[in-house]
Amino acid sequence: MLIRKLRPRWSNLQWLNKDYCKITPQNLEIYKDFSSYYQILSSFNNLDVDITNDKGFITQMRRYGNYHIDIDRDVYSIYYTGKKSEKRKSTLLEPEMIDNTFFLYLMTQTCALSLLNSQKRISSFNVSLHQVRQLSYPGIEFKNDQEGIHQEGVDYIVSSFVLKRYNINGGESIIYNKDKNKVDQITLKNGEGIFQNDKKLWHYVTPIQSKRDGVGYRDTIGLDIRIDS
Repeated sequence: MLIRKLRPRWSNLQWLNKDYCKITPQNLEIYKDFSSYYQILSSFNNLDVDITNDKGFITQMRRYGNYHIDIDRDVYSIYYTGKKSEKRKSTLLEPEMIDNTFFLYLMTQTCALSLLNSQKRISSFNVSLHQVRQLSYPGIEFKNDQEGIHQEGVDYIVSSFVLKRYNINGGESIIYNKDKNKVDQITLKNGEGIFQNDKKLWHYVTPIQSKRDGVGYRDTIGLDIRIDS
């Protein structure tokens, strides 16, 4: 299903053309459409349960969407495939989120950055979008033991784009080289993410803990970007 055709904004991407970099709406030239941005923020309340701990507390919630992007000269045609994740059992995005403007521009700009970094002639991408909420409670941290230091098995990723941190410590993004030696450690604030080459680098996110009484959470968007052709 064709969602929209967009042209990338290239002027800042040359400065982000590295094996990894911090990204923001500003340096990607995604000028916030506040209605679509706040639509995403509120939609995190509608994610489905993904992980519970041994005491039955919900520690991670998730939804998933898969997109195909065709490139014709400088026009990126974005299609929603409706396919489910092959790696994880995830509920699909809510129908009203599929064509969210912020999602579409984030995918367009990071695919354009992938094209620039790859130095290849690319005619299409496949992009998996993960909408994730991680939760912690007083005395109960969230630690994703299922992943550890890992790669996603694709070409490029946005390992985390943080929409909101609330009442938490931790959640630091760590980047490793091919030998799994740490090269950087970043605590992403609201509106910050990391783009990186998944073939060359590994990544991990440290556990989160509630700072005060009550629940804490970290709302993120992740992108797995695969070069199709």
